[in-house]
Amino acid sequence: MDRRAARPLWQVRIGRAEDGPVLGGGVLCTNGTVLTCAHVVGPAAGTDGCAAGVLVDFPFVEGGQGIPARIVLSRTEAPVGSRDDLAVLRPSRVPAGACPAPLDDAELPAGHGFGVYGFPAGHPDGVWATGRLTGRTAGGLLQFTVPGAQGHPPARGFSGSPVWDTDLRAVVGMVTAVDRDTALRTAYAVPVDGLRAHWPDLADPYPVRLWVHDPYGAPARLVPLRAGGPDRREFWVGRSNGTGTEADILLASRPPHVVSRWHCLLVHEWGQWFVQLRPDGPHALVRHAGSELPQPVPRGGRTRLRNGDRVLVPAALRSEDTAAGTAPDGPGAAGRPYWQLEFVDDGQTGSLS
Repeated sequence: MDRRAARPLWQVRIGRAEDGPVLGGGVLCTNGTVLTCAHVVGPAAGTDGCAAGVLVDFPFVEGGQGIPARIVLSRTEAPVGSRDDLAVLRPSRVPAGACPAPLDDAELPAGHGFGVYGFPAGHPDGVWATGRLTGRTAGGLLQFTVPGAQGHPPARGFSGSPVWDTDLRAVVGMVTAVDRDTALRTAYAVPVDGLRAHWPDLADPYPVRLWVHDPYGAPARLVPLRAGGPDRREFWVGRSNGTGTEADILLASRPPHVVSRWHCLLVHEWGQWFVQLRPDGPHALVRHAGSELPQPVPRGGRTRLRNGDRVLVPAALRSEDTAAGTAPDGPGAAGRPYWQLEFVDDGQTGSLS
């Protein structure tokens, strides 16, 4: 698995407040809700539609900090292991650093690698299971198998956890059932299109997004780029200055380095995406997908972005004039750390010539 999947900032752990057992997993969605299985929270659901004593936490962001959650939707009448086995929770807050899962409505992910993080008995902190996706069943579920040498077998406690497709680099489903014959090491997940069928608020799949890679070692975070049609849309990239007027995409450099407050723009225009620099502004580089050598963005000009490209934003030393000088030879030149903004366009909106 890649680095961001190894620390999934969308992974949720669901527990019961009064006695502390872990009920299962969950996945953070774009609107701040958490998806899980109805059978995970069913026994804890109150008659008023609220989760009685259910807490959620984010083990890779703020582990152990139980956050009260209420049930927005719970199809408790649905059979365990069906496509309808779905519940939606709304936590009272979402901790800083948590990111919604990047979702993919993959039709035929058979043969793709996967990873899923769950909380079986005896493992309250969670364990990984990895293997290969087998395909879809006639009932519309995703079937997957964990070979004996590739991690913990699927078991109770994995229900509700997101299934990460290592080929698509996205979440393709949510675990709902484990095969009764444990020797088969096989389980099943509701695919993303099945989740959308019951939760329309999941309908924004963020086909265009950034993965912001921190040069100081923090986990990558997801930034959706909402834009469509012919309208121009601009997203400023830069640092915070502690006021209410902030850049759209914040980069938090550490002393003695600094990122300019208004460093560069990401621009959507007529179905195409660009990174754009001011004539007197700092420099930035673009490393196109499949290329090892970054290319400078012309000052006062712009460079077209396509799926897989990375924008490199330098964190210059404070003693330097970030608006002057020439671009260094590449990332890390002269000891400068570089933020990398990985541009992902699943919809290939930049197909216009």
